[in-house]
Amino acid sequence: MTGMAARASRPSLRRLRTAGAALLALGATYSAPALAHAATPLTVVTIQFDDGNGDTIAWITTLNNHGLHATWYVNSGSIGTTGHLSWTDLHNLATAGNEIGSHTINHVDIKKLKLADARFQVCQDRVNLANQGFMPESFAYPFGSFSSTDETQVVQYCGDNSGRGVSGVNDKTVFAESIPPANAFATRTPADPKQGTTVATIEGYVTAAEQNGGGWVQLTFHHICSGCDAYSITQANMQALLDWLAGQVSTGSVAVETTQQVIGGTYVTPFCC
Repeated sequence: MTGMAARASRPSLRRLRTAGAALLALGATYSAPALAHAATPLTVVTIQFDDGNGDTIAWITTLNNHGLHATWYVNSGSIGTTGHLSWTDLHNLATAGNEIGSHTINHVDIKKLKLADARFQVCQDRVNLANQGFMPESFAYPFGSFSSTDETQVVQYCGDNSGRGVSGVNDKTVFAESIPPANAFATRTPADPKQGTTVATIEGYVTAAEQNGGGWVQLTFHHICSGCDAYSITQANMQALLDWLAGQVSTGSVAVETTQQVIGGTYVTPFCC
């Protein structure tokens, strides 16, 4: 089986919106799908949690309370180990409407691997997640490290519909990723929040996009704790950010969607390798 086989159709929000716009242009009656936002904001935010760290599961309640959903990029090899999410945690997240994406089995830098080893890390990670009942479609590069070969011959080959890097969005020239991205297998983000990053800075990534034509803002988090890791923000800051995002959604300023909802595409049955 190849990475282009065994695809199951799944409509994306972007395609639904495009179809709706076409019908309106023809004068047809169109009923918008039942989404959290009826109109299409120019700015779409995706909340992402990397590495399957155990301190992220607590935020399922706040997300639920605000009607928000996020994407969790997990390493299947560490699920159930000390400090990480359990399979039960992941099922609870998925049941609540969150996306479970892949991040390699062992959080390795695939750019440094031979092609066969890189494919094993990415393809088998999807297989492991699918064996637990998930439908992985989105991938995040560990360390944000990848080459053009990794984009096409590894991530796309293995069946994912997107690959997220790190950086590329700034507050001077590139204010957001485009929708759809110019390269779905090398999507760009603002700098990862870490110790010392203020809520105002993170909110600024979103408002900068709003003020400069909109687009896709991927907010990536690793640990939610008080000083437990260099790439961490405090619980208070995460609460304040989610409260603020919920307010932005309620006013129609932004939409909050998972990676899969932004990218769309068809689901490829996982295989290896």
